[in-house]
Amino acid sequence: MNTETTVAVMESQDLELVEREEALCQEVTDIEFQAGAITIDTEDDYKEAAQFGRLLKQRTAEVKDFWKPLKEAAHKAHAEICAREKAMLQPLSNAEKILKQTMGAYISEQERIRREAEEAARRAAQAEVERRLQEAIALEAQGKTSDADAAVEEAEIMDEMSNVVSVAAEKPKAEGVTTKKDWEIESIDSSKVPVLVAGVELRPVDTSAVMRLIRSTKGQVHIPGVVYKEVAKVAFRK
Repeated sequence: MNTETTVAVMESQDLELVEREEALCQEVTDIEFQAGAITIDTEDDYKEAAQFGRLLKQRTAEVKDFWKPLKEAAHKAHAEICAREKAMLQPLSNAEKILKQTMGAYISEQERIRREAEEAARRAAQAEVERRLQEAIALEAQGKTSDADAAVEEAEIMDEMSNVVSVAAEKPKAEGVTTKKDWEIESIDSSKVPVLVAGVELRPVDTSAVMRLIRSTKGQVHIPGVVYKEVAKVAFRK
């Protein structure tokens, strides 16, 4: 069968469907009006109404039979379209996952560098405190009590400040991108995980419950048998 013949057959089938649908619509509409005109005064009228009720069931079955193959075809077409859409979207989804992991790794690395700088600044501050204390000891040995007291006071102030040393975080910024702190489970040794932690039941090991606990404590909870790490979660906008 050539293309022109195929198209002609399809158009003919479509026309038949349209004509059949119109005929059914007219029939059911007429039946509705007929039902409204039925009155029952005698037993014979009651029997005729019963026959009309059976006709309603027959017409209902005809309508359902008419639409059934069309619904099945539409469902099949929808499933095929969804499958094709999913196949086309999959590379984009894979690419987005890879990109988010790469960008998240960069953010995590910048945070690691920041923490190292913060720790280095804290150690430097502590070293300066120790230097001033040694200086105070030397001044005391020289009999310079006032200078020694001043050095000790200065060391105490510096010691307090060293406990709050911080390096400002400079998160990478880009239009259409948002990031937030999250955590990722690296491994779980089920044999070591306790039944309850902070009132949360974890056994049998429920990774969802574990993640809820980690997030609710902002990564501060220690769960025996669970190893997790902080990660940067990346999201894109259009």
